[in-house]
Amino acid sequence: MSNSFGAEVAEGHYDIRKGAAAYAPIIGAFGALAIPTVTVLFTANKDSVPDKLVVLACGLLVVATIGSLTGSIGLAAIGAERDHTANLPAAVMYTAVPVAISIVSVLASFEVLAAIYLEQQKGLFAITTGVGGLAATYFTSFAVGDSWKSGPTDRDLRTEWSENEWIKDKEVAYSKADLVAAASAAPVVVGLILRLCGIHCGLTSRGANCLVAAGLVLSMAGTFAGVQRTKHAMHDSKQKGIRAWEAYSTSMGVGLYTLALLMFLP
Repeated sequence: MSNSFGAEVAEGHYDIRKGAAAYAPIIGAFGALAIPTVTVLFTANKDSVPDKLVVLACGLLVVATIGSLTGSIGLAAIGAERDHTANLPAAVMYTAVPVAISIVSVLASFEVLAAIYLEQQKGLFAITTGVGGLAATYFTSFAVGDSWKSGPTDRDLRTEWSENEWIKDKEVAYSKADLVAAASAAPVVVGLILRLCGIHCGLTSRGANCLVAAGLVLSMAGTFAGVQRTKHAMHDSKQKGIRAWEAYSTSMGVGLYTLALLMFLP
């Protein structure tokens, strides 16, 4: 592709390092906002409130805090990268998991608080949780779209390297990004439809604990995998670009977690 001066360029792409660096402080601040709400829940009069609701609301806010803080640190590390290596889009997708879980958990905690204080309106907050989950799955899959730009800068080396890569060029990248977004959004859409039809499971104390545990596991798994994925290729090894199972597992994890919340929220 050539620009108006005849020079060969790749027109229009995001630098994932700059985006990660810009998002890091925003996400860190978002997680800190959950702490005052936890304090209010522990100090409020809850004589008539089932313990399982308080446990779930506090647990989801703690998950949000952990996910945001660890996610912001991971994104800051990616933003400090010097070269646009092929491992960075996959690292961003892994690191986006705790961030996405944080956003969905905060919205879900609002639904639980609504079940405590505004019981007639809890359905509305359940829908907002699902909508937040849709946004989270979309932004998690967004990294696939410009992953084609990362990798070796030498033209001959890149041609040979890209033959075995899942993402080979811009057209493939955008097509795969759409597929990942659609697949990961499907569980959320199913959950929203079921919730609108009034179909969901009854919440138990064990169910509340499982929802919080699932959020913690996904957040920590995404954080650790993201850190591992930032490791640079050695001098005698090839760069590892994003792989199909990485793209689908990260975004689908967020989608399935949102589905679980929609099914078990009170």
